[in-house]
Amino acid sequence: MSDLSIPGVSSSKYGSDKIVEALMKVERLPRDRAAKELKQYQDQRDVWSDMSRRLTSLRDEARNLYSFKNPFSSRTTKSSDEEVLTATATREAVESTTKIQVKRAAAADRFISKNLDKDYKVPAGIYRFAVGDKSIELNYAGGGLQDFADSLSRKGRDLLKASVVSVTSGTKALVIEALKTGGKNKLAFSEAAEKLGLDAGLIEKVTTREQKLDPAQAKSWQGGQASVEKGELHVLAGQSAKIALAGPAKTQGLVLELKYRLVQLPEQAQESAPPGPSLSPANSASYGDVTVQGAPTDTALSAWTAPEPPPRVENRNMAYVVQANGQTTALPELQDGSDIQTMTVELSGYGGDMAALGLRSGDTTRRLELVSARVYDPHENAGYRPVHAISTAQDALVSVEGIEVQRDSNEISDVIPGVTLSVKEASEKTISLKVEPDRKAVKDALISFVGNYNRIMAQINILTRDDESLVDEISYFSDDEKKSAKEHLGVLSNDSTLGFLKTSLQQSMMNSYGDAAVPIRLLAQLGISTDSAKSGASQGYSISKMRGYLEIDEEMLDKALSDNFAGVRDLFGRDSDGDLVVDSGAAYRVDAILKPFVTTGGIISLKTDTLDRQIKADKEKITSLDSALAQKEAELKEKYASMESTMDALESSSSSINSFSKQNSGQ
Repeated sequence: MSDLSIPGVSSSKYGSDKIVEALMKVERLPRDRAAKELKQYQDQRDVWSDMSRRLTSLRDEARNLYSFKNPFSSRTTKSSDEEVLTATATREAVESTTKIQVKRAAAADRFISKNLDKDYKVPAGIYRFAVGDKSIELNYAGGGLQDFADSLSRKGRDLLKASVVSVTSGTKALVIEALKTGGKNKLAFSEAAEKLGLDAGLIEKVTTREQKLDPAQAKSWQGGQASVEKGELHVLAGQSAKIALAGPAKTQGLVLELKYRLVQLPEQAQESAPPGPSLSPANSASYGDVTVQGAPTDTALSAWTAPEPPPRVENRNMAYVVQANGQTTALPELQDGSDIQTMTVELSGYGGDMAALGLRSGDTTRRLELVSARVYDPHENAGYRPVHAISTAQDALVSVEGIEVQRDSNEISDVIPGVTLSVKEASEKTISLKVEPDRKAVKDALISFVGNYNRIMAQINILTRDDESLVDEISYFSDDEKKSAKEHLGVLSNDSTLGFLKTSLQQSMMNSYGDAAVPIRLLAQLGISTDSAKSGASQGYSISKMRGYLEIDEEMLDKALSDNFAGVRDLFGRDSDGDLVVDSGAAYRVDAILKPFVTTGGIISLKTDTLDRQIKADKEKITSLDSALAQKEAELKEKYASMESTMDALESSSSSINSFSKQNSGQ
């Protein structure tokens, strides 16, 4: 049984399967060459695609250095006290230093109740709350303090919230707070909320202390009488007026609010000389051809002298608190503006009482137009005031270069163009806010640009040369990147395109940009060069410095960005002919070099398209060869199987003949 052989299935005892394999190995040589060629094309296709991505990235970095949104236009802010004020700046902000004083931070109403029993129950009812002009309604079924607080917070969302504080083991307090800052966003209670507020000691009823002062009721005070026009009080230089309160008011806790305009007056025209008297000409007498002219009138007129112009006086101290005893205290200076201005002043520091508002002008350049005035308790709201206020609704008050600005939010974006102020807390000291170029963003962009440039140089070196030291000397490669790089060494060694690209990029980094009048013309002046070692430093020869990689001396770069920021910007992209279009600079040049490589239909696109066609042709060729090889192998196996069958038949016949011969020989 051991000699049994099935042709085409079992291993051949004649070794025909090895013969077939040897013959097929020879037949597969064209197919193997095609497969090897296909692999080369595919590798080249992959590295060109990878190179395209890297070049596109470098081009984007280059364009970013001179385009409309380049980092040189970015601005950053620096506050001398970030606990009081911070700020952010957009690209539209102008470099400047501004003096700012935060007199008051915007706040929201936040009320806390008296100590309540831990088992305090909030009755069922319709609870209405308002924050400014917005309100919410909570239909509450009744329950404990925590349940009520949770229900109100869910209902209040971004308008108000409530919480419960454990005061002692047996008592708790309810806290209700508005989530919008500003004096106009006061927290108000009505219906069941009003009853709860009174019962829990959140609010209490008070007699209103607000008094409105009508400009039309102004009386003469000191100097000329001011005029009333359309319900507004107009006060010019030398004029005054006094508006009395209904009754003297204790100033403690009161605030005075003025709404007014301070209008600039036109310059007075220079007075011209008046005309002199008109005199009739002297008479004459004639006789025959003789005429005798009368003597002219003798009227000696003195020369006209222009009068001295009135003195120009600027004085914006125009408002005063008048006390019951007649004493006056000047209020802060008014602010210029033909639009309505609002000034609020806490009266606690202006005497014990106030009987009237006094207005007096000594300013020859402006006209004061009082629109309205009132004194009020800022904690009062519709006849109620908080019993225990953690904070009360108020506007932020900021003095910017001496001009007071009042806003209902701590985020103020309409005072300094392109800058948003973030008020943190009030302070008596003046803050210096600097708006300056974002040098860190520029430095980061330059480092990223150089990093991408060096990656391109490394990739070109690896693809065009078969030298493992090129990979080993790159310290930032990971193990996988080193392995992949070594596999691609010299893949494009026969392609001159990358050599041309490398030379062009190196020249763009070494070139001088601008004429002799330009202070910064070379990247080396920024500390960006192929060898940025400091002058005088001891260093040996390094072959890696000959590869075309750039280095950065950060100290030199920082100094250049600090000393000549505009010069650094112009080095990477500048308008040389005044048409407002960048047409020169290192980044502009790199962009121009890379553009024909990475654009649609460009150099790399043409190469990958050619490789795609070659890959397709090789795949079709391999498919055809595989089919022919399969057919050839089947024919060989069939032929050798037939041969083996014949050999087996011959052996069987030979065995039979031998057996017959032996039998006959024995007989």
